Amino acid sequence: MHTFNLPYFKDSFVWFDCIRFDDTPMFLDSCFSDKKNNQINRYDIICSNPFIKLTDLGTKTSIQKDGVDFLSDESFISIVDIMSEDFKKNFKTEGELPFEGGFIGYLAYEFNHSSDKFLSIPIARANAYKTVIIIDHHEEQAYLVSHEDKVFAENYHQKLLDQLNHPKKEQAKFNIEGNLEPQKDFEAYCKKFNKIQDYIVNGDVYQVNLATNFTVKYSGDPWVFYKQFRKINQSSYMAYINFEDFSIISGSPEQFISIKDNIIVSRPIKGTMPRGKDETSDEKLRLKLMSSEKDRAENLMIVDLIRNDLGKNCETGSVQVKDLFALESYPNVHHLVSTIEGKLLSNISAWIAYCDAFPGGSITGAPKQRSMEIISELEEFAREVYCGSIFYLSFSGSMNSNIAIRTLVAKNGVLNYFSGGGITRGSSAQSEFQEIQDKAANIENVITYFRRDNDSRGNNQ
Repeated sequence: MHTFNLPYFKDSFVWFDCIRFDDTPMFLDSCFSDKKNNQINRYDIICSNPFIKLTDLGTKTSIQKDGVDFLSDESFISIVDIMSEDFKKNFKTEGELPFEGGFIGYLAYEFNHSSDKFLSIPIARANAYKTVIIIDHHEEQAYLVSHEDKVFAENYHQKLLDQLNHPKKEQAKFNIEGNLEPQKDFEAYCKKFNKIQDYIVNGDVYQVNLATNFTVKYSGDPWVFYKQFRKINQSSYMAYINFEDFSIISGSPEQFISIKDNIIVSRPIKGTMPRGKDETSDEKLRLKLMSSEKDRAENLMIVDLIRNDLGKNCETGSVQVKDLFALESYPNVHHLVSTIEGKLLSNISAWIAYCDAFPGGSITGAPKQRSMEIISELEEFAREVYCGSIFYLSFSGSMNSNIAIRTLVAKNGVLNYFSGGGITRGSSAQSEFQEIQDKAANIENVITYFRRDNDSRGNNQ
């Protein structure tokens, strides 16, 4: 492994700009702003030019490796697990950085469970990278880490410095075309809401997360949209991933699963309140959320669900709630966040533990299986990446992932995104519908920004 220093920038997108025309560039973005969140928003990860590409095709897995494409009858889960175990043996890592090469990819919400909904993108993809840029915001350091031979690594390092000093002159643009199209209105939402209430009264479930779908047409480069989105959204688990024919734009504030040294952690979000218009109203809303019996009960249901999910692969008695009902504030909402931690059994890999816990309980409901059945019944669309997960799995075996909320897919001139919330016995249709709008506000603010006239705004980035 070869490591080189790079100039540090607080805004890491400077480095992504240097590699964004490479093959399948990826940016895992902590949106660092200060040191209040400790390790949560410490590192950014940027890479491109994978040496392996895996695509889940359902009955088969597509593998692109060393210039050869072939199909395997092995499942996507098995192939990633086998390869990641080989990586630990074949790639020497120091373990000081969170990611020193390995897999980065996503799982759609529909991954690993039956669904009859049409997906416009593959249900899962994972690319393996040997060379990566890591930005450490706490130490104000940036590194290039490469497992290629020394000459390649040195040349790539110099190439990055040259691109930094002589950026390409093209000026990418992005435009929103037409109006936002929500899939259903409030009346339609109420019918679904009432159906869920019937299920709750009948004892089927305690909570169901119901989502609404939105679409809007665009032209131009989604990367320009992402750069504006990150300015407004400022969440710790954001990501921009550019595949051959679509891009994923994630503004997630929620960690799903992280694993290091056999310690598994999940940080579910459940409980939401909008931000106030001024400091006084914001403080009132913050206190209202912290004292809300409904939101605390909703959060506790998901904590219990995730304790059970993690317990399947953890040592007996090791699963503990480390933090309950902590308040975290973001530009558009306040959230209640809890932290659950356990110690993995020695024979369970990080990847398998992650897949076994998927999808996250905070975006399904409780009990999980019955909630997912109700979601499938009531939602006419596939969620795709929304409520799925974006992850990295390092050569060292450590991993981290988000719950892909506040997430869009840009494909064929259409931005597709979702917003949702958990419905319980104490919910009201009006307040839940308003929560959907609150959660989507940052995305819609960016859409509004790009609907303005380009020339008057100077949209050349």
